[in-house]
Amino acid sequence: MSRTCLIAFLVVIHVLSFSGAASRPEAQTASQRSTPENGVMVPQIILTDDVLARLKALRQTDPAIAQDHEVLIAAARAYLKEPTIAEAFRTDYKGDPSALHGLSEKAVERLTTIAMAWRVTGEARYAARGRQELLGLAQIDSWYPAHFLGLTRITLAVALGYSWLSDALEVQDHEIIRTALVDKALKPGIAIYDKDRQYFDTGWIRPHDWLPPVKVPDTLPDGTATADITWPVASFNWNIVCNTGLIVAALAVSGAEPDLAAQVIESAQLSLRNGLALFAPDGAWPEGPMYGALSARDTAILVTALDSVYGHDFDLSEAAGLPGFGDYLMHMTGPTGLLFNYGDSDTATDPVVLPWLSHRFGRPDYDWSKTGAPGSSHPALNLLWRYGAGVSPQVREPKALWFGGRGLVAMRSAWNDADATYVGFKAGPLQSHHNNLDAGTFVIDAKGVRWAVDLGLGNYDLPGYFTSKRFDYYRTATIGQNTLAFDGANQQVTGRAFVEDFAQVPGFTFAIADLSDPYGAQSGSVRRGVALINDAAVLIQDEITGEVAGAVTWTMHTEAELGLDGAQAVLKQGGQEMTALILSPAGARFEQRSANPCDTAYDADCDAQNPNVGLQRLMIAVDAQPQASRRIAVLLMSDPVRAELDEPQLRPLDEWRLLATLANPTLQGDE
Repeated sequence: MSRTCLIAFLVVIHVLSFSGAASRPEAQTASQRSTPENGVMVPQIILTDDVLARLKALRQTDPAIAQDHEVLIAAARAYLKEPTIAEAFRTDYKGDPSALHGLSEKAVERLTTIAMAWRVTGEARYAARGRQELLGLAQIDSWYPAHFLGLTRITLAVALGYSWLSDALEVQDHEIIRTALVDKALKPGIAIYDKDRQYFDTGWIRPHDWLPPVKVPDTLPDGTATADITWPVASFNWNIVCNTGLIVAALAVSGAEPDLAAQVIESAQLSLRNGLALFAPDGAWPEGPMYGALSARDTAILVTALDSVYGHDFDLSEAAGLPGFGDYLMHMTGPTGLLFNYGDSDTATDPVVLPWLSHRFGRPDYDWSKTGAPGSSHPALNLLWRYGAGVSPQVREPKALWFGGRGLVAMRSAWNDADATYVGFKAGPLQSHHNNLDAGTFVIDAKGVRWAVDLGLGNYDLPGYFTSKRFDYYRTATIGQNTLAFDGANQQVTGRAFVEDFAQVPGFTFAIADLSDPYGAQSGSVRRGVALINDAAVLIQDEITGEVAGAVTWTMHTEAELGLDGAQAVLKQGGQEMTALILSPAGARFEQRSANPCDTAYDADCDAQNPNVGLQRLMIAVDAQPQASRRIAVLLMSDPVRAELDEPQLRPLDEWRLLATLANPTLQGDE
């Protein structure tokens, strides 16, 4: 029996064993018409009877879950007062199909919230509104396959809503919704799987090779973006998101379309090897924590969905690195609650996957409350993956962690402290989807303020933003990062920087990265060390040796008000102060320059680029010194007294490992 036939057989067996809604707690209403006598059988996907029973019991004993239940109901009530997604699509966007992409995530949040509210209360108003949302989306002419990512978000919303609300639907409703899922999502998905099948074994992008084995055009002859048809064999967030929507839709229609469901699920699980590979080896995500959280969340959805229907997930949750994603997400979040938003990541994300990771992999230390960041905006998923209790106070999270696969380091003075000092530091290979040329970049939090800022995502509508032209724009170019630039030039797109040393001892936590390859250093080296000293001061030390030519500029982007006095800068923001001192080279001075792209050499389409209002560049310029060693060292202190660095001294990076063994580390400065 072939694998596809086996999956089809499993689908049929599941459908035959499905008993409809006979035992759903708290949801017994007169509208239960999805029972076998009318020929409609829809699997309980994720929100099963057992899950409802567990949550009902937990509400009686766990105040936090009881509160989250109230949040769910309040959100569902609020949705009753708003136009449906389909109505907003027609009135606000005049039926423009491209608008569905922007509405797709709202559809997932809304339908899961309303449908779960009905399942836990049995109130007919939620069932009626959920049915209205489903039919409205199902009857939109097209779900816009030209942007397949958005299509699969609509697909996920409809598929989950269909399963959770199936007992509230008329027979003809089932036909309308199933037909929409099949014709507008699953069949187009199969066409793409078939087109890409010859590449399933190698993919357009092989994980960890970082270079395409074949030339991939930016667009196809008909104008379709490559990403919209190559996601099955590509290694980036679309792979997981698109496959998840199609898997859940296949499960939802499996009662009526077992062969089609089997075909989709077989193709999806083959495809997912490419996307899930990006969690390896330690959970860090190359596209940044915002996209990582989206990918991990959808991984949790697809695994939970398959488990709920088949009782297994085809070992997809065994993907290397997935268990460590919670470490990555927490450590990439500073005490300000802001993400270390390298690449196209934003400073905030939804942490809803953390309780799933915590339970699935036995990691009670995955406690989002320790970060101080806002909670989830997905009340239904937040409840579904909760198992009560909370984190034992005995569980201790390390204050610094090195993610070797992506060359990332995070270090902080404390958890559960909004005023803690935090440094996020990135080396890593540069070539990935949503990448910037940012080897050596960093962010700094202290006293509740983000002092060193990553500019984050740019304008995706800029010409060629996802092509080689991407690095003509300020936010993606090297000068738009908190790192070094030689003669204002970009780092090499294929460069691979790496963390060569990392240590965490009381009073001195550090990481040293070799940045030579991104700068094309054929002879000589470019190295950057970042240290957190006495939990209050941050040292950024660069050493450039050999024939690394060109004038070099040191840059830190900040939203702070700057007061410059030669080698000292006083940063003021949010009622707090930070002092920056140039320890090397002797005679260097701080400069303040504009971060507006129109004021730089990276001014392509500058009127459409983000003007970076409120941001400025704190810079140091060092003249070209061919065949000479150069060192740039900057000390940033949020509390000079506590830092105990009255006599700043420097040591070469090669001595930092020895320095870490000293009880009271000192630095030796240039004279």
